[in-house]
Amino acid sequence: DNIEQRDNIRAMFYWGHAVNSQTRGPEMKTAMGKLDMMVIVDPYPGVAAVMNGRTDNVYLFPATTQFETYGSVTATNRSIQWRDQVIEPLFDAKPDHEIMYLLTKRLGFSDQLFKHIKVENNKPNIEDITREYNKGMWTIGYTGQSPERLKEHQKNWGTFDFTTLEAIGGPVNGETYGLPWPCWGTPEMKHPGTHILYDTSKTVAEGGGNFRARFGVERNGVSMLADDSYSLGCELEDGYPEFTAKMLKQLGWWDDLTATEKVAAEGKNWKTDLSGGIQRVAIKHGCIPFGNAKARTVVWTFPDAVPIHREPLYTPRRDLLPEYQTWDDSKAMFRLPTLFRSIQEKDVSKEYPIILTSGRLVEYEGGGEETRSNPWLAELQKEMFVEINLKDANDIGIKDGEMVWVEGAEKGRIKVKAMVTPRVREGLAFLPFHFGGEFEGVSLREHYPEGCAPYVSGEAANTATTYGYDPVTQMQETKVTLCKITKA
Repeated sequence: DNIEQRDNIRAMFYWGHAVNSQTRGPEMKTAMGKLDMMVIVDPYPGVAAVMNGRTDNVYLFPATTQFETYGSVTATNRSIQWRDQVIEPLFDAKPDHEIMYLLTKRLGFSDQLFKHIKVENNKPNIEDITREYNKGMWTIGYTGQSPERLKEHQKNWGTFDFTTLEAIGGPVNGETYGLPWPCWGTPEMKHPGTHILYDTSKTVAEGGGNFRARFGVERNGVSMLADDSYSLGCELEDGYPEFTAKMLKQLGWWDDLTATEKVAAEGKNWKTDLSGGIQRVAIKHGCIPFGNAKARTVVWTFPDAVPIHREPLYTPRRDLLPEYQTWDDSKAMFRLPTLFRSIQEKDVSKEYPIILTSGRLVEYEGGGEETRSNPWLAELQKEMFVEINLKDANDIGIKDGEMVWVEGAEKGRIKVKAMVTPRVREGLAFLPFHFGGEFEGVSLREHYPEGCAPYVSGEAANTATTYGYDPVTQMQETKVTLCKITKA
């Protein structure tokens, strides 16, 4: 009754998504069972395909791996890499963009979605897709990385310095590898990309920059523009707001635009001028298009304008409440009532005395379906486990290598092998989250399509994790909850 939508969700696509990476596994399993239809798009069936044991209205669309297709991929340092196809798609697998085209074609709007993209034999042209996002993503500088520029970087890998990422000589001399965004303006501008954000020791044209004037020029009578701080070579030696057509005219820079650019830029700003002219002229004068402001240290749009410590919802330190209690319950995000204090007020620390956290293993990645299906990686870590401190293990009566139940504070429980180790301190337990294929002590391997089960299966850590939600990052709580551990 409290959800502001016309009807419950009836169908869901899991597109390259590991459901075992989501918290509150038992509730998720229940919700998945109520769907009319589930579609899994992935190179591997994944936990979503087997978690409910259902065979009705579940569809598997085999997607290609990165080796069976080509195009651009973006790394976490904001660099973009062009990749080539290594092998033809195996079995019936298709690349994501082809699946997307076929789906929209069936639904009747492929002509609109792909109207600027060439399609041959149901396969949209990747280069055209790259050019499409080049035309639209002005706000983050995802516009200068044309397919042609990215392919030049691919051909000249050997000319880039490993530390600075800058090409030393050769056809792309001076450019940063992968043209990391922001790579301002049009591809023709040849912006080199931005290796390090907010680096005022370089000109903007060389990848330098400053803090963005995103939140206005003044708040509570205090200027938000930078004081005596600006990028190297900037003609405005102080703070300045975001660039607009009006601002170019006020600065006397309007005639730096071409006649065509003037038409496109009239009444626009640096984000909406699709000719790139406003960005080009701002950078010509040493300015960054998004303005030059102070960094926000008081963030008035956050629940806590200045960060303060708040105890986790499931905290064993009741003595720290109410001084460090969480927020009141809210209905601010996703049209849902989001619980905070009403959960924290319930003391479960006596029944669940051990703090539970989770994290990654070097052997596996994400939900692990792909890496646990790799025989060489699977050999390195064959079983799901929980790390327990020696004192806790002795107090509970557990020996290293024995099977145990780990039960979270919301009753979800998993059956895993105990690793007794001083790597975790007393009162703390650690779970890796790359496992799937078992659920609360029951194997799900028989539900995988024939030949598709991973080499290594195990309980998902998030079956035992609990409620928790950060309204700033909109992330689930995977790192702090409470549990109890008992011998299986």
